[in-house]
Amino acid sequence: MESIPPEILIGKIIILLALAVALIYIGLRLNMPTIVGFLVTGILVGPDGLGLINDPYQVEDLSEIGVVLLLFTIGLEFSIQSLIKIKRIVLLGGSLQMLLCILFVYPLALLLGFKWNTSLLFGFLFSLSSTAIVLKLLQEKGEMDSQHGRSILGVLIFQDLAVVPLVLILPFLVNQFDSKPLYLIIGKAVGILLLILIMAYNLVPLLFKRIAATKSQELFLFTVALVCLGTAFLTAKVGLSLALGAFISGLIISSSPYAYQAISSVIPMRDIFTSLFFVSIGMRMDIHHLTKHPFLTIGLTLGIMILNVLTTTGAMRIIGFNRRVSVLSGFALCQVGEFAFVLAKTGNELNLLVGDNMTIFLNAAVLTMALTPIALALGRKVALNLSELASPPSTLTPDSNLKINISNHAVVVGFGVIGQGVARACKVANQSYTVIEMNPQTVQYFQKQDEPIIYGDAVNETILEHVGLTKAAILVVSIPDPLATRRIIVQARALNPNIYILARTRFLLTQNILIKLGANEVVAEEHVAAIKIFDSVMKFYKVDENNRRLELEAAIKFGTTNFQQ
Repeated sequence: MESIPPEILIGKIIILLALAVALIYIGLRLNMPTIVGFLVTGILVGPDGLGLINDPYQVEDLSEIGVVLLLFTIGLEFSIQSLIKIKRIVLLGGSLQMLLCILFVYPLALLLGFKWNTSLLFGFLFSLSSTAIVLKLLQEKGEMDSQHGRSILGVLIFQDLAVVPLVLILPFLVNQFDSKPLYLIIGKAVGILLLILIMAYNLVPLLFKRIAATKSQELFLFTVALVCLGTAFLTAKVGLSLALGAFISGLIISSSPYAYQAISSVIPMRDIFTSLFFVSIGMRMDIHHLTKHPFLTIGLTLGIMILNVLTTTGAMRIIGFNRRVSVLSGFALCQVGEFAFVLAKTGNELNLLVGDNMTIFLNAAVLTMALTPIALALGRKVALNLSELASPPSTLTPDSNLKINISNHAVVVGFGVIGQGVARACKVANQSYTVIEMNPQTVQYFQKQDEPIIYGDAVNETILEHVGLTKAAILVVSIPDPLATRRIIVQARALNPNIYILARTRFLLTQNILIKLGANEVVAEEHVAAIKIFDSVMKFYKVDENNRRLELEAAIKFGTTNFQQ
């Protein structure tokens, strides 16, 4: 590709930014996600739009950095321990989702007249979802720590890992074998991953300790960039995606005390480059071809989205998630992913996907991405209106420790650190309680500890009735899922108008919403952290106890009134 003079490249980026600002502003006024604005910007400036940028690859090279930085920050926020906890979702949920999708698409494509190898390629393409778009939308809503957020991330991790064997399989479909034996390629990949793990536990912590001791922000930023891009480069060299390597590098740093500083260092760059990624996706749209074949393209788009909703929902149900989490996961993963473009390009080089078929696929893929925010919003509405009695797995015995006829007790939703703290408080106060938890492993463990815990989804009215909510004195909602928290509050208030509802939320600005829905008291995590830091600073400066108490009362009042205006 011929090099572009810097002033021309900068001029094109200015056009991109100006259009993006205008479209995002209009979108926000219409309550549309920013991703849609970036995709539309790409369509407008692309070769088949206004033609302001004729070569999408001029932007695409920069946009790859955005995907790398996005996955890096997600890895920083997630941690290796959290990844281990969802290994079952990654291995079982991800493999089932892809297998179901391929099993549906393959025979359907054969019936439509495609060759067996092209039909299989379609199955591969449709089974991959967009890591960048989905995780960006979940981050914006603060849903990464929710049950459906973890299930979605688990499936996406498996899909990203699966891209490598899928690319290796394609030449075999047309009898074009790689000269290198398959075991050498796999051995090389395993070796690189082992090297990364050794670095994670030995070299990287020592490196950051030495760098942080210099107190140089510039040196720290460059070191973060080196670890992020270096790990991504190593994984790319063995055929894994750059994004997956960046996610792994984020996991490496996440367990260190320097994770939050690393996040704050890369967020500004991440947002700029990630925006360019979404613009580059929009530039792939062939408007002229779309106008010639609108019904075929739209039909394929809706078909892909419906197929992925059904297969992902089915996979999540099979591995034990309830309908709400399964449906949310299905709607979130309904689009074609960015790594499908890599697979499609390889298929095109092997003459498996050529001509109009390639163009129609690319157009449909971009449309599925553009419609993802709408699909996810629809999925939230569908999921929150589902009603079911969550049947526990056969290994659980929900009623063995639960006294259905107790009254004036506490009902605790979620048995993480906060839920266990509530249980301890009830024991100290000599009050009975029951617990609702959605993690089967957690339920099994604490049932053995004689805790009154059942497996179920508290969003469901029947589950709340089952634990005696109509006779309970207090309900504590301690789960990190904002959507489920709202629904539980509404259901509980309808079942028991006199119950005291105490809820958890991440942000002060959502307190008033939950109180309007029926909560008596809402504890915001950022408010609690702010009060603790405020008190610690006063102690450091040796403010006397009386003044400190008065100031703390004022700070608490400020947090529960000013932010509810």
